[in-house]
Amino acid sequence: MFLQKCKLALTRAKTSLRQNFRFATLDFLFIVAYIGLFGRLFGPENSSVGMIFTILMGASMLRDMTATPLRHLMLQSAVLVLMAAAACAVTALGPWLALPVNLVALVLILYAFTYEYMDHLYFPYILSYLFLIFLAPVPPSGLPKRMLAMLAGAVSIVLYQLVMGRRRVARTARQCLGDILQEADTCLECLLAGAGTPDAPQKVRENLFALSQTVYQRRHRVLGVTDAGFAMVDAGRDLEQLILQLYALQGPIGDDRRAVLRQIQAQLRLFARYLQRQVNALPPLADPPAAAPQLRALWQTAAAVQADLVRMADPAHRRCRRTALGLRVQLKAALGASQVRVVYALRVGLLLALCTLAVQLLGLPHGKWLVFTVASVSLPYADDIPRKARQRLLATLAGGAVGALLFSLLPSAGARTAVMMLSGYLTFYFGSYVGTFGCSTVGALGGAVIAGVTDPWAVGGMLAVRLAYVFLGIAISLLCCRVLWPYDRERATRQLGEKYAYTAELLQRMCQSGSSDSQLYYTLVLKAYLMEEKLLQNAGAAGWADLDPKLEVSRQKVRAARLPRQLAVCMQPQAV
Repeated sequence: MFLQKCKLALTRAKTSLRQNFRFATLDFLFIVAYIGLFGRLFGPENSSVGMIFTILMGASMLRDMTATPLRHLMLQSAVLVLMAAAACAVTALGPWLALPVNLVALVLILYAFTYEYMDHLYFPYILSYLFLIFLAPVPPSGLPKRMLAMLAGAVSIVLYQLVMGRRRVARTARQCLGDILQEADTCLECLLAGAGTPDAPQKVRENLFALSQTVYQRRHRVLGVTDAGFAMVDAGRDLEQLILQLYALQGPIGDDRRAVLRQIQAQLRLFARYLQRQVNALPPLADPPAAAPQLRALWQTAAAVQADLVRMADPAHRRCRRTALGLRVQLKAALGASQVRVVYALRVGLLLALCTLAVQLLGLPHGKWLVFTVASVSLPYADDIPRKARQRLLATLAGGAVGALLFSLLPSAGARTAVMMLSGYLTFYFGSYVGTFGCSTVGALGGAVIAGVTDPWAVGGMLAVRLAYVFLGIAISLLCCRVLWPYDRERATRQLGEKYAYTAELLQRMCQSGSSDSQLYYTLVLKAYLMEEKLLQNAGAAGWADLDPKLEVSRQKVRAARLPRQLAVCMQPQAV
């Protein structure tokens, strides 16, 4: 059994090395060069700030900032400058005077970068803020230069986005819509071969979620979705509708029906070639055949897909229409509070502020490890904290043991520096938190090189101190987040489910009333898909097999929600 696990680990390591070598090597060289250049431009006191921005640049790729780079540049600049100012105040003021400043900064960062139904971004920003306090503090006299460094970092983040994510939206459209087209083609093949239809394609929903995430992130403002962007989602929605119509097709497949289905299949394959840029334009679709209502409905849906694809690629539709909603409604949509975000920001912000206060009052030389542990282990859902705590502890033990052994055997500063750099390079090959943080622990122990610690017992002592702070940080997080102020996944899922049902109902009423505010419609549809995705993620994490059927009523309302100007196609089975 042990040998099998070793062989499996070796196989995974070889696969990771083969797949990631080029990217990992180039990215590592970029990081080393960036930190070196940053230190030359802004002084050695800001070298570690350059390291912060290499973390933020990589983390920023969870979002697509390329649609509105100037807007994101302004937002990043404001956030980073405020972080620098708050960190300087926390280190310059006395512990008690610094407490309210620190608390406000932490709560704002946590709320701004925690999301109710998207991947969170709070940790790299909170970690960067804590780095500015504990690893790279500057006096008030050094704040102007620090702020310039933060502005340069904001520019770096946006430029990194423009370089690394310049083709993201096109890749997403090709991949997701291509997958849905392939599912529709497979369904048609099964019908034509008389093999029935495949099972309900959950993959179609997953691709719709990915399309919605992309378009939602690329909004110009809160109610600012472009027609071209939403056409990408509409293409996926119409393809899903076509697949459901194929599922509902009744009766034998005669020659007439077979001919129509072959024409639709050929059209779908032409759409796939258009997505892959193998053809430059789509010819006008012929009139629907004089066939049964079901087949005419299929033809009309295929025509809707073609219209969506043409609109998606038309440069004239890349601007967003202005909403007809008043300023008050827009502000309410922009500032609408989320309970999970508010609770998490207040709970963890207060916890980190008090831990920082304790470290400052007690003068703990390595107390930063306590604060870093609390920040990494305190998650939005209390259910996830024990698992993250185990991962943090295991990574500290594994990385600490390897680091202590290597630094004890290698007394020279050059060899230890090489180990630190190698540990940083190896983080690119690990997808798990344990592997990544284990390598980071090796690098953190490399601080012994800077401190001039050469005695193996002293290196082991540093590891013991770090372990003690990790244990203490885990205990504090478990006590506060699981016992004193719990907020679990079930509660969050129940609240999000109510919001999802309300959004679906609002969409239904909006379309029935003939409302023509496209921005409100676009935003509600996108949010409905994001909510459903998050609900299914929560159900999968908690093992709730009965949640998916409960969502079906709201899901049908979202599917049927079409503005009057859009093509409406009946999805109910009809007699042939």
